[in-house]
Amino acid sequence: MKKNFDEDRLAKTFMPAVIRRYRDATGMSQQELADQVGISKSYISSLELGYRAPSLNLLVKIAQALGVAPGEMVDAMVADAEKSCDH
Repeated sequence: MKKNFDEDRLAKTFMPAVIRRYRDATGMSQQELADQVGISKSYISSLELGYRAPSLNLLVKIAQALGVAPGEMVDAMVADAEKSCDH
């Protein structure tokens, strides 16, 4: 049975680590990612700190800049959330 999650809480709680993990894997700085996506470095920082949740449009742009499918990032976020619930 699938678990139900509050999407905004889920995105603010688990997407920050996913964004950072994928960004770190590319060796890209926050500034480089921000430049590729067309937003400020401080906005990337606020996403990675969980102060903001990315819109779907922004998530697609971030994923493209990082060279991954947006669904892969969403799947990673959900997997992290499910691991958290199991503990």
